[in-house]
Amino acid sequence: MGNGESGVSEEVFKEYWGKMKTLTIVMLLLWTIPAFWMHLPVGTTQHIRILGGIPLHWFFAGFVAVVFGIALIFIYAIIMDKWDREILGK
Repeated sequence: MGNGESGVSEEVFKEYWGKMKTLTIVMLLLWTIPAFWMHLPVGTTQHIRILGGIPLHWFFAGFVAVVFGIALIFIYAIIMDKWDREILGK
C-alpha cells in the first residue's frame, strides 16, 4: 500500500514508517534478551542432562524465548493497530 492509496500526506506516511521501523528494531532487540542472553547464566541447570545429554538450560532458554517472542508479537500488533488508527486514521 503506497501513500497515494491510503490518502495520507507524504509527511504522515514517512512518520508512520519511521515509527514502525523503530518499533520493529526495539522489539527485535528485546527478543534477543531471552533468545541469546538467557543461555549465559547456566550455573544451576548446566549439569542436568536430558534427551541423551542435552543440558536442561538450553531447553529452558529456548522455551522462554519462544513464549517471550509470542508475547512481543501481540504487543507489536496492539501498538501498530493504535498507530494505524492515530496516524493513518483507519
